[in-house]
Amino acid sequence: MIAVPIIIHLFNFQRPKKVFFTNIQFLRDVKAVSNSRNRLKNLLVLAARCLFIIALCMAFAQPFLPSKLADSVANSNYISVYVDNSFSMQNERDGKKLFDAAVDYAGQALKAFPKNAQFAVLNNSFEADQNFFFEAGKAADLLAKMDFSNTGRDFKSVYGRQLSTLGANTSEKRNHLFWISDFQKYSSGDLATLDLDSTNNFYLIPLAPNDVSNLYIDSVWLDNPFVKINENNILHVKVSHFGSQGVTDKIVKLFIDGKQVSGSTVSLEPGASEVLQLNFAVSTPGQKPCRINVDDYPVIFDNDYFFTISVAPEIRIVHISGDNDNFISSVYGNEPFFKMEKYSIAAVDYNKLNTANVVVLQSVREVDSGLMVALRNFLARGGALVVFPPAQINPEGYTSLLGIKINPITAAPSRLALNPPDSRNPFFNGVFEKIAPNMNVPEAVPVISWSGGSSLLNFRNDQPFLSTFGLLNSTVYLNASPLSDAYSNFAKHALFVPVMYKIAISSRKNPDRLAFSFSEPVITLPLNEGETYGRNDIFKLTYADSANANLELIPPQRLSGNQLVIEIPKANLVAGNYTLARRRDNQPMGQVAFNYDKSESRFAAYSAAELKALFAGRKNVQVFEGTAADRFASEFSAKNIALPLWRYLLVAALFFLLAEVVMLRFWRS
Repeated sequence: MIAVPIIIHLFNFQRPKKVFFTNIQFLRDVKAVSNSRNRLKNLLVLAARCLFIIALCMAFAQPFLPSKLADSVANSNYISVYVDNSFSMQNERDGKKLFDAAVDYAGQALKAFPKNAQFAVLNNSFEADQNFFFEAGKAADLLAKMDFSNTGRDFKSVYGRQLSTLGANTSEKRNHLFWISDFQKYSSGDLATLDLDSTNNFYLIPLAPNDVSNLYIDSVWLDNPFVKINENNILHVKVSHFGSQGVTDKIVKLFIDGKQVSGSTVSLEPGASEVLQLNFAVSTPGQKPCRINVDDYPVIFDNDYFFTISVAPEIRIVHISGDNDNFISSVYGNEPFFKMEKYSIAAVDYNKLNTANVVVLQSVREVDSGLMVALRNFLARGGALVVFPPAQINPEGYTSLLGIKINPITAAPSRLALNPPDSRNPFFNGVFEKIAPNMNVPEAVPVISWSGGSSLLNFRNDQPFLSTFGLLNSTVYLNASPLSDAYSNFAKHALFVPVMYKIAISSRKNPDRLAFSFSEPVITLPLNEGETYGRNDIFKLTYADSANANLELIPPQRLSGNQLVIEIPKANLVAGNYTLARRRDNQPMGQVAFNYDKSESRFAAYSAAELKALFAGRKNVQVFEGTAADRFASEFSAKNIALPLWRYLLVAALFFLLAEVVMLRFWRS
């Protein structure tokens, strides 16, 4: 075929024409120059034609340059492909979610290996079927069924799982591992410390969104953790933004029991945060499922923050008295959430102390060994102990119980007035709108004294009347005077009720958690107080949303007294409000709220350039950058199997053809 243009060139089939001139003396030099130029032009045209045919023939022959890894890839039977399906992959690139793009890349990776290759498809769920290898068709089916997971994995655990799967299924020393992810820094871990086996080949495909912007609820807390019926309260909502573009007038809504009760708007600069205050009131008691919603797109998994509030939770009070007055009963009998039981010192039911939040010890002359043990157990469990001493006290038992020296005052002075409460003391926050220096104050006769603790109320001589201090896991409130009329008018003073209310409400110093995160492996939930639970009691979680009411789950659990310790099966749960119930009789134990890990809401990620820098010294690690998903298989083959040359040869053939046309068209002899 190459001989054809040569033959045409050697045999000029065009017959020359003779032209007669009268005198050709002056044309000889011109003829010599023209012949020389024609000879050069003809040779170049001939060369272009020959090269065109050579390049075209070689393009059809499809030559290639083999890669150093060609044998490894061609002979490899086992490939592990990890696809990141965490919620951060909801970000979009070119109108397509990163997760969908990751699935496309994984599908292309399946096409890059021989037909007899076996593939293990891994995602963040680490499910059982991801421990096995399948042929490409079955692996493609697994990719098609893949969806988002609320579980985040660092690459140390991903690599460990891949090695475990490969080791259990193949004895090959050189394996091929794919990581397709957005390589989020908060969840990827320290990639520089990864101990990558040099006998394995790693292929990293970082996926980056076009724009990074996400608005999410960081946390919520109550202005007053003790929520009362029909009483205004404030929910503090911390709204945070991550990304390079701020947001304007985004709507934030508060839902309680499925009904919107409050709302606001928020505008944030890039990367900023703001705390909103949402007012609300609740008209019925009990635990309420709640939700904060923020309007944001395209990342929507963290648009809702779920939590629960306990409205007027029961506070159990045990009153142990050595006299017959009813001051304590009168205080705590006005509110339905106070559950009080009174016992004479001669007939105390010590079992009731196991479920009490507050124990009031009034006019008890001596703390015997039985009461000592019961009170120490109560103090270790947590709550509030309030001590009003008798007129005649045996100090040794109280000293042993409280761990501070109790000194009786034998020669009691006449009644002393108290100083007004200190408005700067956190104990009195929310008790008084304003404390006047000349306010009416109680008077009392002290019968004991002590040193230490934090003073809440003082006599005019600055001696303590009411002090508080921590003991074991509880708070102790110690009074200097009895409650009887002969020693004090405190029980009949307007200050008495708010002080006793504050003590009782503060006894729930560890209030029920508003919400839990899927990042917590184990949580502890309080069960109904006053009930006894056995080892045969099993508890279940039921999704509170009516649309998914049939979703029930029995998590791994164990009982510790009246505390239920459960392992969060986050792979099987979605964020939301759940009802905890006893399985055998469906008795509800309360509401539990779960939310996704906030690290998934912050999208700082390793770029392709950073990944290349991190793995610069490792020749077995390849980072693919800017490759379209539909061309990934061919680019992977070019790098790791063989570089096809037909494209380049076709371009060369076109170049030589163009050169011939240009010479014939524009080169004048």
